[in-house]
Amino acid sequence: MAKAVRTVPMGFGPAMEVGELPAPPPFTLRNFLGMVGVSAILISISIGSGEWLLGPRTVIQYGPALLWIVTVATVLQTIFNLECQRYTLATGESVIPGLMRLWPGRWFWGPVWALICILSVSPGWAASSATALAALHLGRLPADADRGLVLVYGILAMLLVMLVVAFGTRVERTLTRVSTFAVVFIFASLIVLDLWLVPWEWWGRVAAGFFQFGFLPSGEGGRVDWALIGGFAGYAATGGVLNMAASNWMRDRGWGMGGQVGYIPALIGGRKVQVSTTGKIFDLTAESLARFREWLRYSRWEQWTLYLGGCLLGMYLCVLLAVGLIAPGTPLKGTYDVAAIQAEAVSRFLGGLGWVWVLLIGFWVLWGTQLSATDAVVRHLTDLVWSLGLGRWTRDDIRVVYYLIMAVVTVWLAFLFAYNPLTLVLLVANMAGVAFVVGGLTLLWLNTRILPPELRPGWLARLGLVALSLFYAFFVYQTAQQVLGQLWRA
Repeated sequence: MAKAVRTVPMGFGPAMEVGELPAPPPFTLRNFLGMVGVSAILISISIGSGEWLLGPRTVIQYGPALLWIVTVATVLQTIFNLECQRYTLATGESVIPGLMRLWPGRWFWGPVWALICILSVSPGWAASSATALAALHLGRLPADADRGLVLVYGILAMLLVMLVVAFGTRVERTLTRVSTFAVVFIFASLIVLDLWLVPWEWWGRVAAGFFQFGFLPSGEGGRVDWALIGGFAGYAATGGVLNMAASNWMRDRGWGMGGQVGYIPALIGGRKVQVSTTGKIFDLTAESLARFREWLRYSRWEQWTLYLGGCLLGMYLCVLLAVGLIAPGTPLKGTYDVAAIQAEAVSRFLGGLGWVWVLLIGFWVLWGTQLSATDAVVRHLTDLVWSLGLGRWTRDDIRVVYYLIMAVVTVWLAFLFAYNPLTLVLLVANMAGVAFVVGGLTLLWLNTRILPPELRPGWLARLGLVALSLFYAFFVYQTAQQVLGQLWRA
């Protein structure tokens, strides 16, 4: 006789089956290094969105004193990441389907988060990486007459995203490998260039900016660009729904109860995997609680060392190179202006090699961000569709849903190539602030009301989520007030 399946109610969603929480490997340095991977993907997003594009642009315009925003944002986003992962370790369910368990239910929160996800991805990174490829092709920065070439490279960059995630055994594993290569190449290149080209006086001035808490430009001598500063804050580490994908990637790695619900396999090289439409919870015993705390230990070590340190170091190295080579106050209009000036400056020392080197850094930074960010949004939408039970027509093959949504998103992003890449990047960067305002409070609600009391966060984590929402609410308000004022005057 088949063993009866026990279920427990979990909020306003379907009940969860009761399963067994797998034991993590013993916590050793070797095991820890062998298990990490989520932080590599998050850092690859971070170094492209905030560090390479918006960070240097903001600091060149307003000075390094604004870097305190990065310090606060990275600490608060680390707490946010951990609380997303807490829910997944406990239930195996990624965080956005979890948020649909809140009142008034999934048919309200599903459309809300689907809209936030759609507005959180743009082809701005692919378009900017296409500028780097076109510059390599032409031997100079592309002009208006070369827009067709940039468009072709941009579409190829988006198609390459689809191609890369199609291979492997599971999508998350492919992303981890590509992201790890990109992060190592980018960090090594930046360290060498900074040590060689940046005057020592800037090393201390930029480092001090991370601790000048509370500084904000007054607007004297010119209007404060809150869209730029708000976008800089939103992408100072990772950014909104992109952070929330940490729970999806953790599930696919099989951490905690994620090992009980399945993962998204790759199209080529993967196999059909039975993926549950809902999460699974475990019985609360002394043994299972000890295992849960050990899984949390792995998460905390990865986030507070690799993620926090990687985001801060990435911003420091990128900004350092920019301010060391570009005079403060230099007018910047295009998305790729900062990288172009840096490439020209390095080429004066290394000739054509310097030009190619910096452009390759820019390509890997921006295309890697497009890869991971697109996957993050697509897997959020896939999980939404799957958890709503709308994937049954695929014969329970989640790959069909994932790659179909990936194709639709790619077509949508190709359509947006007609718009200014910088405008698109600023739009989604500020949307990250909105996601943090909503996500911080709803995640607090989820983890303190839906999870059993023994698995809930402590008071410091709860205060961190409130602080995250308030911090980003300030920048969202300032940006919205300025943009709406401009529209009103127009």
